[in-house]
Amino acid sequence: MEYTGTELNYLHVCRRKLWLFRHGIRQERENGLVQQGVLLGEQSFSREEKEIAIGGAGVLDWADFEDGIIHETKHGKAPGGGDEAQVRYYLFYLNAHGIRARRAVIHYPKNRKTVTVEWNEHAEQLVENDLRLCEEILKGPLPAAERRSFCKRCAYEEMCFA
Repeated sequence: MEYTGTELNYLHVCRRKLWLFRHGIRQERENGLVQQGVLLGEQSFSREEKEIAIGGAGVLDWADFEDGIIHETKHGKAPGGGDEAQVRYYLFYLNAHGIRARRAVIHYPKNRKTVTVEWNEHAEQLVENDLRLCEEILKGPLPAAERRSFCKRCAYEEMCFA
């Protein structure tokens, strides 16, 4: 199975959200926070070429392919494991398709922070483990809803807890 960077992100955020998204239930388009994130991406780093499609894996916010660096801009205030998993998957995908990608930089404009994710053997192992786990989850039944602090900001919140 091929996955998207969004799905690898959801794996680390909420397995139920991953399952729903993969099974065609897409709540994000109507979510105000998602729309704010899109606007933030459009307004940040305005000189860079944006939204570079990389096959079925997703869309890079922008990249410097000459130096092997990809960039992702996130709406959230704090770095999270899902964000790192997403860019690791993009690095994995690009390298598997012959495009040298050695580093990802995740930008958090709201708090002016960045996180750098290096592509190395350990990162590759993490992606391979994530892919196996995605396959397990998606072959199974819908995971139970678990209330977490970030659920109130999730596009799927009503579906899980109504």
